[in-house]
Amino acid sequence: MPSDDVLLDAAASVLAARPAASMDDVARAVGVSRATLFRRFPTRSALIGTLCRQAVESFVAATDPAGATEDADPALALGALVGRLVPLGARYGLLATQPVEDLVERELLERAAAGEQRVRALVREGQQAGAFRVDVDPEWVLTALTWLLVGVADGVRLGRLAPARAEAYVTDTLLRLTVRDPR
Repeated sequence: MPSDDVLLDAAASVLAARPAASMDDVARAVGVSRATLFRRFPTRSALIGTLCRQAVESFVAATDPAGATEDADPALALGALVGRLVPLGARYGLLATQPVEDLVERELLERAAAGEQRVRALVREGQQAGAFRVDVDPEWVLTALTWLLVGVADGVRLGRLAPARAEAYVTDTLLRLTVRDPR
């Protein structure tokens, strides 16, 4: 019987490839019986909730400057952040399109707050340093980053975007949004 980590890894892979996959699909892909899967996760919603918690914890860790070698240049720091987040988008991005219960959503938003604050702070620091546009709200940058990660993950999943270019697409778009015109 696979550990919960192995089961969750396989479930995340299945749902990243096929967001509408059923619990039967997940059980088959993991190599366990439907009953085994349901003993660990009594509903699809419980499985999605657990994966969403894992995604949020990974997001918060990826935004932690203590775990990164951030450059003093805000644009390079933002690019490095995107580099850490794109793999998470590929793994968890489409979970953002899955419905979760209100209580779970509130919990996820509370857990994500520290990482979101770090993204906003990075943008504000870039603005104060004169590197980033001051007319772009840090909240908009966070929102754009979130949905760019989801969008690039879906584009790759559908075969419309090259996986090797995913990070470059997100980085280029985000930098065009934030970096000041040097004129």
